[in-house]
Amino acid sequence: MSTQPNISILPQHTGEREIASSHVSIDAKRDPVQMGLGCRQGNLGHWIWILLVSFTVGSFNSAAAQSGVNLKAGVNTEASSQSQSEQLQQLQIDMEYLASDELRGRGVGDEGINVAADYLVKRMKDIGLNTEVWQESAKQPFEVLLGAQASNKENNFIEVQTTNSDQETQRWTLDEGFGPLAVGEAIGKQSGPLVFAGYGITAKDLEYDDYEGLNTSGAVVIVLRKEPQRNDPESRFNGTDNTQYALFNTKIKNAMDHGAAALVIVNDQDSVNEATKKIKEEKERELARLQQINQELASTPIINAAKRRQLRSSKANINAAIQSLERDRRVAERGVLGMSEAGRRRPDQKSIPIVSVGRDVVDQWLRTAAGKALAEIEATIDETGKPASIAMPQSIASVSVGIEPLNAEANNVLGFLEGKGELANETVIVGAHYDHVGMGGNGSLAPGTIAVHNGADDNASGTVTMLSVAKQMVTRLSDSQNYRRIVFMGFSAEERGLLGSKHYVKQPRFPLESTVSMINLDMVGRLLDNELTVYGTGSGEDFESLVDRKNSEQAEPFRLFKMASGYGPSDHQSFNEAGIPVLFFFTGIHNDYHRPSDDFDKINFGGLTRITDIVSDITIDLATRESRPKFAETNRRVEIRRQMTAFLGIALQDNDGGVIVAQVTEPGPAASAGIQAGDRINKIADRDISTASEVIDWVRTQTPGNPAKIILKRDEETLEITVELGKRPAQ
Repeated sequence: MSTQPNISILPQHTGEREIASSHVSIDAKRDPVQMGLGCRQGNLGHWIWILLVSFTVGSFNSAAAQSGVNLKAGVNTEASSQSQSEQLQQLQIDMEYLASDELRGRGVGDEGINVAADYLVKRMKDIGLNTEVWQESAKQPFEVLLGAQASNKENNFIEVQTTNSDQETQRWTLDEGFGPLAVGEAIGKQSGPLVFAGYGITAKDLEYDDYEGLNTSGAVVIVLRKEPQRNDPESRFNGTDNTQYALFNTKIKNAMDHGAAALVIVNDQDSVNEATKKIKEEKERELARLQQINQELASTPIINAAKRRQLRSSKANINAAIQSLERDRRVAERGVLGMSEAGRRRPDQKSIPIVSVGRDVVDQWLRTAAGKALAEIEATIDETGKPASIAMPQSIASVSVGIEPLNAEANNVLGFLEGKGELANETVIVGAHYDHVGMGGNGSLAPGTIAVHNGADDNASGTVTMLSVAKQMVTRLSDSQNYRRIVFMGFSAEERGLLGSKHYVKQPRFPLESTVSMINLDMVGRLLDNELTVYGTGSGEDFESLVDRKNSEQAEPFRLFKMASGYGPSDHQSFNEAGIPVLFFFTGIHNDYHRPSDDFDKINFGGLTRITDIVSDITIDLATRESRPKFAETNRRVEIRRQMTAFLGIALQDNDGGVIVAQVTEPGPAASAGIQAGDRINKIADRDISTASEVIDWVRTQTPGNPAKIILKRDEETLEITVELGKRPAQ
């Protein structure tokens, strides 16, 4: 997050306040105020503000505030051996490393996540946790299915024999202009005459059919990716936008409907150029990293052996990545699609062998059979808007595919604080997943982007907070003689379907029947408007009152949004399904979610210290209370809260069952649309409005640029005004 200048908050009826915001995001001590499009409920006049400006806020709880928290007997009530500044510094150190480019987005199957796992083990040991969990190891290994891979060259090839020439049979295989596609049969071999069926489209509604007049029964059919005239705004195929006929699955079904024995997909030149460009850019980034590592290695004293080993390891990883990228570049330049680029076949889905072949290879086939170049045929189709399919009966092709599962080892990382006294054999778990989506691809919301997805909020934030809570537990329970075992767990492969937590639940280190609760931390690094969402408050007896009580004891309480359900798309769900009460802490979805822009500089570290404190207080309670909480089943339907990205630029006041515009800030969306102070809002987007909270909830669902039709009353006149929502200023 960039450093912000002093920002003037809209005048309150009790006086005006200015707060400076920095990238560390430290709150001034104040009454809970909802920034941006949140709300503030004052003591006088029931004011609720919707603010023009927005910024992220957090705060540091003082040692005095910590010492004032009501704790169980025997618990160390000193402020913790970590001062607040030390706690903040360690959070930043852990975050900066886990979200660094060096770890390449911590994707399962990449070396970066193994480095992250080793870092967690070391940090847990340094904190004082017992890490001899699994045969003297902190790691619980399990296998993850990443996708598919070609078995070998012998089973993956295409051969073409031209019967009307003396030319020998030609063969193309892996890394030589050929690649099997996971959307087709995993194992199979088919032979037949080659048929070039243009774009493989049969569109009766558009009077276009590449298969018209062709006999493709038992043939090896060649089709182009996408559709004709894709760069022509006047194209019958919806201009420059794709239609259903551009989809891989549509082309595959059409080929099978026409009796194809196998399908060859040819990449388009625009996609080839784009893929090659991205790989070159990634290679340049890796070369820059290599240069930086070399400079750092040269300046690191020989006596610092550990640092030099780490740098040499990083250098080896980068060199391996560069070699892999160079291979990818050669493949991409020929236009060969990646194994899963066209999708994956469902186990119950019928298919045929489907492969990708380089543009240069198909160009050769067409020149031999028809005397025409591939690019020439594409240009003809674009110019005429008519198919230009070609039968090649003298060219007999044999296609063979052999695809097998691609697996990788992943590791949950565990450390624990051993319990004491009568409660020692029961367990409380505090967990966070430490994996992310690597360099993009699976799970990324930036399609086609090859770049480090650092995952600072998702979920380095939860991981570093878990470590910070662990440090507090070691200190605060040092004098206690009766508390439950507390297990701290870094889950892997959460991004691939909660696989790490599911594996632990199936093979727990400590019995599930004596596991009394689980706390999950996922995406807790973007505290905004002082809003903290807690899921699972209905999954354990008195959990809601526990969360409320501990929140009220904080130096600055959060504005809590409590969700009863113990379900949801994170690791707590695995434990909830096993009948264990859960709590899940979350600061909301944002626009950087699963994108390369989820980075270190946008983390609210003041917020992380506060979340560490409330989670620590709740963990202490669960570890020391006499009776374990009873599990309660909850609704499986879960609403995932999203942070606001749009704003109106008005202040609202609840008044006699209605909502009055108390102030309009200029410049702003509301002011530009003509809304005035004193207007009464009756409807927004055809929704009746009776409270300011209803306005806030609606705005939360919107994005900047969306139009909002507002029905309001001004004096005795009813007006309809359309407002274009503005973009919330950068945090």
